[in-house]
Amino acid sequence: MPTFFVNRENISGDTAVLSGTEAGHMLRAVRLGPGDSFFAFDEEGKRYRMRILEATSRSLRAEVLETWPPEPPPEVAVTLLVGLPKADKMDFILEKATELGCSRVAPFRSSRTIPRIDAQDAKRRRTRWERVALAAAKQCGSARVPEIPGLLSYPEALALAASSEARIVFYEGERRFGLKEALSGRGGARSVALLIGPEGGFSEDEVREAERAGFVRAGLGQRILRVETASIAAVSMVMYHFGNP
Repeated sequence: MPTFFVNRENISGDTAVLSGTEAGHMLRAVRLGPGDSFFAFDEEGKRYRMRILEATSRSLRAEVLETWPPEPPPEVAVTLLVGLPKADKMDFILEKATELGCSRVAPFRSSRTIPRIDAQDAKRRRTRWERVALAAAKQCGSARVPEIPGLLSYPEALALAASSEARIVFYEGERRFGLKEALSGRGGARSVALLIGPEGGFSEDEVREAERAGFVRAGLGQRILRVETASIAAVSMVMYHFGNP
C-alpha cells in the first residue's frame, strides 16, 4: 500500500482529513478512492493504516484503522555533510540518503563550491529539499525524515558535527587510509558524521581544518568519485558497517 503524510492536527479520534497537494496526489496521481486503504505518518513519526471514507476533488476523509508508535531511532545516527553540488544533484543525494536512513543531511559551501546562491535562493532550496526528503520517506515506506538545517558555511558544517562520536572527512588525496580503517575500533559509536566535498573537492587547508575539528581523513578507493556517488557510497558502507536497519 502507498504511504502518505498527514498533519497530526488533522486527525481527530478515529478519522483524519487530508487536503491540498497530498490529497490531490492520492486522488489523481495514485487514483485512490472511497474504500481504498493506505499507510500514513505524521510529523512526530507516528504511523497509521487508514481507509478512505469519502472524497471530493480537493480533500478526503479517512478512517484510522490501526496506529503504531514512531519507528525506534537508528542504532547509529548518521549525519551527511555534503558540499553543495551543481544543478539538481542535491535532490538526488537527499532522496537516496533518506532511503538509506540518514538522520541528518546538511549541504554546505566551501572554497571550491561552484554554485553561488543568495539567502533568498538558499531559503527556497531548503523548502524544496524538505519536500524531496518527505517524498523519499513516503516512497520507501519510512516515517523517518532526515533533518535538513539548510545551507551552511563550512565552519557551521564542522560545528554541526561536533556532537558526533565518529567524524570522517573524505579526501581524494588520501589513497592509503580508507573508510574501513577509519571505522576500525569504532564499533561502539552511536553517531557518525560524514564530510564530503563539492565538485571542486576540498583544499588541503580545509582538510586540516576538519582534522582540527576532530575529523579523521579517509579515501574511497583509487578512483575520483562524483559528489553524488561518493555520498551514497559512504552512507551505504557506514550503514552496512554498523548494521543499521
